[in-house]
Amino acid sequence: MSEKRRVILWTCLAAGLFCMELILISLTPLAKIGNGTRFGSSGMFYNLYMGGGSYLIPLALYCMNVGAMKYVIGCVNGLWLICHPVIALICFGAMSLTGLFKMSYGFLDTVSLLTAGMFALCSFTVGILWYPMCRKKAV
Repeated sequence: MSEKRRVILWTCLAAGLFCMELILISLTPLAKIGNGTRFGSSGMFYNLYMGGGSYLIPLALYCMNVGAMKYVIGCVNGLWLICHPVIALICFGAMSLTGLFKMSYGFLDTVSLLTAGMFALCSFTVGILWYPMCRKKAV
């Protein structure tokens, strides 16, 4: 597989997982705190535009043979790598605090926290794997 195809594939995978992570976070009970990120709200769509656009705009320029955009995508990927473990810790921490403080999270709330945390870990893994997969030479 050529280098350009690998960059496109791994960047689309990273962007897709990150957007799914943002959608799943909006379904957790944590999104009920405040107004910003509830499912279907303007804040959720703003987060999706910002997260997905930060990957896809440099990717579109990279597809138009602007070679420096590969490094911009790498920087964007590195920036979002900071967020994934924090989101996972918040989701798993909220799950563990439900038993400690007897919060009234139901089964579906716990499943949504677990799913969002797992997607955060998957996004983190894909973000880490982006660098060796997109930096290796074409065979």
